Amino acid sequence: MPSEMPFLKCLLIRTEGGRVLAKLGQKDQVFIVLSSEEARVLAALADGSGDSEILLSASFDPTSADHLSELKRLLTESNVLVMSGRPLQSPELAEVVCEAQLAGVRLRDFEAALLELDPSVQTAPAELIERMARSSVHQNTGVRLYALVKSIAEPLVGALMLLLLSPVLLIVALAVKFSSPGPVFYKQVRRGWRGKPFEIVKFRSMRIDAEMNGPVWASASKVDARLTPIGGFLRATHLDEIPQIWNVVQGEVSFIGPRPERPVFCDQLEKDIPLFKLRTLIKPGITGWAQVRAGYANSVDDSRRKLELDLYYLLKHSPAMDVRIILDTLAILMTGGSEGRKRDRAVGARLRPVLPGLTFRRPVAPARDGASTGTVSVASSVSVVPNQADGR
Repeated sequence: MPSEMPFLKCLLIRTEGGRVLAKLGQKDQVFIVLSSEEARVLAALADGSGDSEILLSASFDPTSADHLSELKRLLTESNVLVMSGRPLQSPELAEVVCEAQLAGVRLRDFEAALLELDPSVQTAPAELIERMARSSVHQNTGVRLYALVKSIAEPLVGALMLLLLSPVLLIVALAVKFSSPGPVFYKQVRRGWRGKPFEIVKFRSMRIDAEMNGPVWASASKVDARLTPIGGFLRATHLDEIPQIWNVVQGEVSFIGPRPERPVFCDQLEKDIPLFKLRTLIKPGITGWAQVRAGYANSVDDSRRKLELDLYYLLKHSPAMDVRIILDTLAILMTGGSEGRKRDRAVGARLRPVLPGLTFRRPVAPARDGASTGTVSVASSVSVVPNQADGR
C-alpha cells in the first residue's frame, strides 16, 4: 500500500539582482517543498540580503488535477522550479516536472536554491565541507585563470587609479590636515593573505588619541566622539579608504576580498570562531561580499555573520560575482550607505496573496449526499509570513 503523500507548500519567490540594475537580474522561483522545508526557506530569507520577496505561499496537493494545472501556469520558461530535497512519490507531479524541463524551465536543487536566497556559508566545518563538495568553483579552469589575471592586473589598475584620483586625494588630504591636528594618513597593522602582517594606509578620520585606552571595534556612526570634524563624512562616503589603493599597488590587498582585520581582533575572533582564519586563504580587499552586505562588524556575532559571507565568496568567487560587488559598492558610495546591507534581519519578504489569474483549488471532503468538491481560492489558503527578528 503506497505511503500517504506528505503535506506540501507552493512558494513563489522573486529575487532581484542586487542594488544596481536590479530589474535586469529579476528572477522568479517556484518552490514545491515540505512544510519543514518551508521553514528553512523563511530562515534563508531572514538571513539573506533582502533581495527576495514572497509573491505566493499556498498549500499544494500533488494529487489534485486543479493544483497541477495551476502549477503548470506558474512554470514559464523564465522561471525556475525548485523541488523538495525529499523524494516525492507522485507520478502526476513527475509528469509536470518533465514537461516543464522539455519546455525550457530550469530545475534546481533545493539546497542550491537555499544558498542563493542566503548567499553565505555557516561557520561549521561539516557544512563548509558539504558546500565545497556541492558548489565550489575553484576547479573551473576559467575561474583559476581569472584569479591569475586579476593578481597581475590589479597593481597596474591601482597605479592608474591613483593618478586619476590625485585631485580628490589632494582635496581630502588638505581637509584632513586643516580640520584637526595630526598626520594626514593613518597606518595600521592588519593581517593579510595567509596571515602575513602589513600596514594598511587610510586617511585619518579619528583624533590622534582615539585609542589611548586600547583597541575598540570599528563603527560607522557619525557621532563617535573619537572622530575628527570631517571623520564622520569620510567614513560615510568611504573616502578614507581611497589610500588603500596604494596597498593594491604593493600587492598586499586586492580590490575585492575579505576585510583585513587587526591582529588583536584576529586573535580574539579565532578563539571564538574556529574557522575565522580561513578568510586569510584569499587576499583581503578594499571592498567585498561581506562589506557590501553586512557593513562594519561591531561584535563577535557581527564578525561571525561577515565570516559566513566571506566563506561564500571564498567558495563562489568569479568574474560575475566581482562585477556585482563593484556595482553594489558604487551604489553604496553614491547613496552614502556606509552600513551596506546591515539591517535588523527581520524577514524582508512581502506577501501578495493573490496573483492575477491564479487560483489554487483544494479538494474539499464530499458531502454525504454526494455533492461535488468545492474550491478554495489562494487568498484563503495563503499563509502570511510574519516578521521574525533574527536571533544573531
